[in-house]
Amino acid sequence: MDITEVTWIGAAANGMIIARWRGADGQVEVDRPAARSFAQPESLVLRDGRPVVDGVVLQPVAAIPADFASVCGWYAGGGRELLVTQVPEPDFGEPMVLLSEGGRIVRAYPLDALHLLAEDGARVDLVVGGLRVHEGPTVTALTPSRRVAEREVSFVAAGTRLAGTVVVPAGDGPHPAAVLVHGAAGGQRDFNRLFAGPLLDAGVAVLIYDKAGHGTSTGDGDPSIFDQAEAASAALDLLASLPEVDASRIGLAGFSNGMWSVPIVAAERADVAFVTGIGAPGVSMAESEVHRRTKVLREAGVGPATNSVIAEAWRSVFRIVAAGTADDDVAARLDQALTEIAAAPDLDRYVVPDLVRENPMLSPIPPFTDAKQLVEMLGGDADPQVVHDPAADYARVACPVFLQYGSDDTSVPVEASARAVERVAPGATIRVYAGLEHMLEVLPTDTTGLTLEAAITGFHHFSFGTGPAAELTSWLRETLRRTPRS
Repeated sequence: MDITEVTWIGAAANGMIIARWRGADGQVEVDRPAARSFAQPESLVLRDGRPVVDGVVLQPVAAIPADFASVCGWYAGGGRELLVTQVPEPDFGEPMVLLSEGGRIVRAYPLDALHLLAEDGARVDLVVGGLRVHEGPTVTALTPSRRVAEREVSFVAAGTRLAGTVVVPAGDGPHPAAVLVHGAAGGQRDFNRLFAGPLLDAGVAVLIYDKAGHGTSTGDGDPSIFDQAEAASAALDLLASLPEVDASRIGLAGFSNGMWSVPIVAAERADVAFVTGIGAPGVSMAESEVHRRTKVLREAGVGPATNSVIAEAWRSVFRIVAAGTADDDVAARLDQALTEIAAAPDLDRYVVPDLVRENPMLSPIPPFTDAKQLVEMLGGDADPQVVHDPAADYARVACPVFLQYGSDDTSVPVEASARAVERVAPGATIRVYAGLEHMLEVLPTDTTGLTLEAAITGFHHFSFGTGPAAELTSWLRETLRRTPRS
């Protein structure tokens, strides 16, 4: 086994230990979640070929089993309900299993095909007919929740076959329903289970599906917002054909990147009964990315002068990407900005996290590629989605709209987005929750070694803010009460 390519884990008396090789002078980076300590460099000590940390011989984390999707879902027992889900692709730095309960999400690591070890110290055994959760001396048996039922479905959008799951709440149907549209990351359907709860609580059936090229869906693994809109429209048609669904009360729900696609569909289709969204951009992808990248750098301590130049560079990059070419003005702006960035004295304050190390295109620092090289890399291909204005779509949406934002959103400029939507759709209901991030979560505090990006994408000490889920459920119930049944 190659120690450099494996995550290692073990249980100590004071909590879990997770170690990852970083290749620097024979060191590992160690997480101790119970101590709220992350990514701390330590000298590598081996015993029988395995790392030893705090006297504990660690064992390798196994790959997520290929059939783990069959485990994902809601479980109940002992007065509790637990959602087991996954991000099987390295969208957030490395594949991960997530356990969600009561607004709190805990990251878990497979030890083998039948056992998980969670960062809070719990051990989860996958057994016939359910789960056994070990928390100290307490063992809780959980079985699939009777609150929901699931059925596998598939549908075709633009020649691509997409595979999905319809999650139906208990009770007599037909039920109102919603298509839950993906964000940029988490392309496999199970990640979207994290956003389904408030809809199910409102009695709304939810269609989650594998994005094109992900999971068991066919097609290109990097669909544009326009491709995603076609998929969402086809998903609406599928839901309308199901006997357990009330075809007159089908809406669209989305998160982040998916909320560029949702208003495109809602603007074109009069049969969309409602729109709900979390972290919904009201500005172009280019402006959202300028916001995200400069906010990350600002939080890291990069000064306003450097950040201003970086914003100029990224705007120039996105203009070139959108057009597939560069005129003299934008080329000169980009080249000048890159020259100034190269001389910036404060860029070293930004520490590159795992996610960016493994996905360099997410870096907040522009690539040092001049306009001519960038155009050559693009091969003359334009990407108009980068400058698509969602406000123009919201202006044509006739159904009720409910959008939720965290005031500290790193990915979306909240004030600009809310202002843009309110200007063209004054009837939309918009809520901004103080202190919450992009997924409406509370970022952990009093941690060591946890960067902003790692906190957002690593699901360490993750909890949703109190209030937004209940408010979404309440809004849906009231909106659907006023919507005539078919």
